[in-house]
Amino acid sequence: MDIVCSIDNNYVQHCCCMLVSFFENNKGEKHSIHLLSDALTLENQKVIKELVESYQGVFSYYSVDPDKLLSCPIKATDHLTIATYYRLLMVTLLPQELKKVLYLDCDIVVDGSLKEFWDTSLKGYALAAVDELNTSAKDVYERLEYDEKYGYFNAGVLLVNLEYWRSNNLTEVFFDYISSHYDKIRAHDQDVLNALLHDKCRHVSQKWNVEESFYHYYVIKEWRKRDEKEMKSVLLHPVILHYSWKPKPWEKSCRHPFRLKYFFYLSKVDAFSGCKLTFGEKLQAYCDEYYFKLVLRLGIRGHRFYKL
Repeated sequence: MDIVCSIDNNYVQHCCCMLVSFFENNKGEKHSIHLLSDALTLENQKVIKELVESYQGVFSYYSVDPDKLLSCPIKATDHLTIATYYRLLMVTLLPQELKKVLYLDCDIVVDGSLKEFWDTSLKGYALAAVDELNTSAKDVYERLEYDEKYGYFNAGVLLVNLEYWRSNNLTEVFFDYISSHYDKIRAHDQDVLNALLHDKCRHVSQKWNVEESFYHYYVIKEWRKRDEKEMKSVLLHPVILHYSWKPKPWEKSCRHPFRLKYFFYLSKVDAFSGCKLTFGEKLQAYCDEYYFKLVLRLGIRGHRFYKL
């Protein structure tokens, strides 16, 4: 598989955790990791390269020209950095012979094989992604000017048809849209991708991108009406677990029921093996996981598993 991720120097630990989780659950094949960044230090590049090669993977680093992102809206109060826009430049940076890639955010752990997802047909589609289950901003369809029947996908996990992106000059299209719709963009490149590719997205199972918001009761109660069996299976056994909102698992206030997954895989990264939870934090995390699984399996209704 060809995996693409984008980071700055602040996210090296989390990138390593994500990559270890991917390699641990996708053994037996040769994988290539394509890292997009602006001025990642040589030391940090070495840390990631050595990790990838320890799993017999191939590591490639691509330097992003920050001048190409000057028109992209980002605020000092945003929890994201300008690195979120790097994925819009994929086809201008990656080798021409690549036909598809799997883009993964670095606030993710992979807890199972991705082969089924990787083998998803993209014929006629620009990408495959997971719908956000109505957790996007309420004004998103009006603001981005398209019919809500198409849904709104999360851009943290994308199976990308690079051939489609190249043949339709999407990089140019993306940045033209940013220039002409600057004031409408709230969720950064995710808004751009949805505005332009909502009808060219193949929606796949939520198990391929189980967002933090999916564990909140206001989502669970609506999901349960549609397919309670699937909902329980996905939430209890996520293949890709996406810590998509704050607090992140490495932050003390995190109460995500699967916070421990992050530290399980992080412990396998030699460079960061010393980053551990205290006994009290670990005990709390175990209790949160047990309690969540219990109330979900018992079908207790009206309970807020935890709050944003």
